[in-house]
Amino acid sequence: MKKVIKNNYKILIGIIIGIVIISVSIVYAESSMIDSEEVTYDNKESHGDYTNVQESIDELYERSGLHKDEWKENDLNGNDPVLKGDLIPVEIKPNGDVYYANKHSEWYNYSEKRWANAVILKTDKKETYSEGQKIDENDINGYFVWIPRYKYQVWHYNSDSDAIDGTTLTNTDYSNSTTKALGQARLINIVFESKDTQKSTSVTKDGDWLTHPAFTLGSKELSGIWVGKFETGGTSSSDMVVKPNVTSWRNANVKTFFDAGKNYARDTLDSHMMKNTEWGAVAYLSHSKYGIGNEIRINNNSDYKTGYSAAANTDQSSYQGTYGNTNSKLTEPYNTPTGYLASTTGNISGIYDMSGGAHEYMAAYMDGNPKDSGFTNESELAKEVSDGYVDKYPKESTWTSYNKRILGDATGEMGPFYYYYDKDSNKRYHNVWYADASYFVDSSSPWFNRGGHYDYGVLAGQFDFNGYTGGAHSHIGFRLVLSPQ
Repeated sequence: MKKVIKNNYKILIGIIIGIVIISVSIVYAESSMIDSEEVTYDNKESHGDYTNVQESIDELYERSGLHKDEWKENDLNGNDPVLKGDLIPVEIKPNGDVYYANKHSEWYNYSEKRWANAVILKTDKKETYSEGQKIDENDINGYFVWIPRYKYQVWHYNSDSDAIDGTTLTNTDYSNSTTKALGQARLINIVFESKDTQKSTSVTKDGDWLTHPAFTLGSKELSGIWVGKFETGGTSSSDMVVKPNVTSWRNANVKTFFDAGKNYARDTLDSHMMKNTEWGAVAYLSHSKYGIGNEIRINNNSDYKTGYSAAANTDQSSYQGTYGNTNSKLTEPYNTPTGYLASTTGNISGIYDMSGGAHEYMAAYMDGNPKDSGFTNESELAKEVSDGYVDKYPKESTWTSYNKRILGDATGEMGPFYYYYDKDSNKRYHNVWYADASYFVDSSSPWFNRGGHYDYGVLAGQFDFNGYTGGAHSHIGFRLVLSPQ
């Protein structure tokens, strides 16, 4: 046994010496390159790009049975991206180019507001690429962004009575009212919390900490969720995609969207239609030190193209806001400095279309009232609620029953709420987080939708919430979520 151990040490020492020799060679090569006035950063043909050196080091690791550690971010407390099934880690350049990420290097950093991205390739392209290669946009079926498990500090626990909390504003100029209703947005305190530690659940007052409910799926505790980077595009489940600059899929009832989400990759990635609490998890992270920390700019593209952002010269101060089609100068794509402002991070690594574009149906409804959703069997819905794929709200909910919220869903916690005129001379309910529209579900509109519409102006945002019948509508789409473990 001692002889075997001794031989293994010899092998390991040999590997280390080899790596040192290679490293010294690199330093020498670099110094030689620096001495030459003709050397430039891009002059790789003459001087190499160290690819062969890296491959040699990788090969040494493989032969020895040793493996380099994958990149982990300490702040995430073990909630680093879960890559299973067909998910491929990627880095997206500011211009939108997508590269297969090297998992052993820093491909995400939430402390620097760079969220982890992954893609799923089309079926016939799954074996096409390897680490470091640029991925052709045409070969991508879906983009997803990792939301790590976290707890947050509750700030508005007593989320209002059935009556509207705050003053009802009447006969007043909308711009002054809007100013009044912007007073309480603040950075949300978030700490990434391991699923292996005891959950923070005992909340009785402001300042208590709560493990966000989006990270519990039925009986499973999740390290995080992968959220569709864009609204779901296509026209049916057969051509469904999650990509920029495609038309959002709309004109379908909730059950159609729900089944499409389930069938996308349930067996391998636990795919499903987004819930209200999952929307809240993204919205809260966006307004923490890890995200944009501000309101997400509206997608005002009237062609329902995903990933767009209102140009700087557009007026979004009230309803209606300024909007335009893809060919106008009023809206810009995701991979531009203006486009970044429509992301949850303020850069290209975040999630888009959470303000404007199409409304997005949530898998979230008022108990006992499936209405026009396509769910005709209440027991079927009850099972989906039990399994964690649908959020359920009380039967007695009304437009303004903000106290019926689920903590973390970004509804009742966004108060106080105000009722005042917009510039079209109609009064609406607004919250104090950027004056986004704030309508709870009720008997006539029992299914939540989020984000607002491309013409919503000030009403749109990651804190907008509304209700509808659950039936098909030309203004309403949905979003995909994956929860592999």
